[in-house]
Amino acid sequence: MSCDGNPESPRPVRKGRYRLHLAPDVSPEVVLTVLSTPGEVLKESRKSRVERIGGWVIKRCVGPFLSRSVRLTFRRNRYRRGWRAALHLERHGVPAPRAVAYVEKGFGGLLFGNAFIAEYLDGARNVEEYARAMISGGAGPDAFERFLASLADAVNDLNAAGAYHGDLSGKNIFTRDGETFHFIDLDAVEIGAPYTDERRLASLIQLYDSFCDELSDALLAPFVIRMLPPGQDPRVWLPRVREGQAARRARLERRRERQRRSDA
Repeated sequence: MSCDGNPESPRPVRKGRYRLHLAPDVSPEVVLTVLSTPGEVLKESRKSRVERIGGWVIKRCVGPFLSRSVRLTFRRNRYRRGWRAALHLERHGVPAPRAVAYVEKGFGGLLFGNAFIAEYLDGARNVEEYARAMISGGAGPDAFERFLASLADAVNDLNAAGAYHGDLSGKNIFTRDGETFHFIDLDAVEIGAPYTDERRLASLIQLYDSFCDELSDALLAPFVIRMLPPGQDPRVWLPRVREGQAARRARLERRRERQRRSDA
């Protein structure tokens, strides 16, 4: 059994202060070299930074040394979640960026650095951008019905694999062709978590919110219904999804307004 507690997970390798979980065809030397190479910043917040270096994407915990060390040391299982989720999805045939490595840096039981490395989805874009490109290209209702049906089936496959994605907005689902979909932001994925009605509703609200500004309910209602279990009444679910989306958007607008005021 690996140190992850998963018998199928690759065993970790130690290199000095580094503890590396590696894909079978990846060497620790290559990973450590890449980690010391400046990359293109794709996304950054006060707690994390995502960079692209060649064909890999690297997500690291950032912030002041002390707070970062406390988070990594005492919530280490939380930060390993993306690595574990990527391996789980690969085993179950659910498309996601291939896991390359998960690296922890520390000393004496304390951690002060980490990195989750996955393959870059070259040529893919998130499904919100893909839908807007379809609109710009003059796609008709039939094309959108196929696109949304394929996306709904991908979400159903994700959940059938025993994986719950806590941030299933369109920005975290990528596609190249509108038929095959890759899930990203895997540290928001819980493996083996019960897919309760509350969690299903949260996912449906996130997905509905991703498209409702561009697409009508004539398209989105069948999309939502396709992700409901057999026997569920759409007349109960659809109003809850719409109300939840309105509340989600209102919360986002309040957050943006507070941010604007703090920046002024």
